[in-house]
Amino acid sequence: MILARNANQTDPADNAKKKRMNKEYVIRARVTAEERELFEKKARERGFSTVSEMIRSLIADPDDSENTAE
Repeated sequence: MILARNANQTDPADNAKKKRMNKEYVIRARVTAEERELFEKKARERGFSTVSEMIRSLIADPDDSENTAE
């Protein structure tokens, strides 16, 4: 599934110019069908092309105070 990008995301052509990072690890989480749909919906709404991209953005944000579990 291809999702829309937002204006803050980089162009895929620009990414090809950068050194490609080898990703060695996979993190898996079991979710319900409804949770998966919600992840995909949130990713699209926030302009990410994949759920993985959205999740990576969470750890890239140094001021991520609103994404904490209580």
